[in-house]
Amino acid sequence: MRNSQQIQPATTPKAQPESPTAPITYAVGRLGNARILRLKQVVTAVGLGKSSIYRKIQVGTFPPPIKLGGVRASGWLVSEIDEWIEDQVRRRPKTERSREL
Repeated sequence: MRNSQQIQPATTPKAQPESPTAPITYAVGRLGNARILRLKQVVTAVGLGKSSIYRKIQVGTFPPPIKLGGVRASGWLVSEIDEWIEDQVRRRPKTERSREL
């Protein structure tokens, strides 16, 4: 088989991450370029601890992780984490100052 005829897996990384904490970018069907965050990155992004994140997953108030092929490897889609953060901003109470503006 020629090099140009080899089949590439659908979930191959498009580029190497810049650092161990950089999001991984995958070409994933209808999602286009889906970026995946690992737990440490999610903790940093949302400002919650690991236990709080997993407790919120159990009660259904935080997006669940997706498996990344291994038994222990999992991550979160950046789009779902961004959506969760936006939802928290929409739910926050209005302050007196914002009502005046």
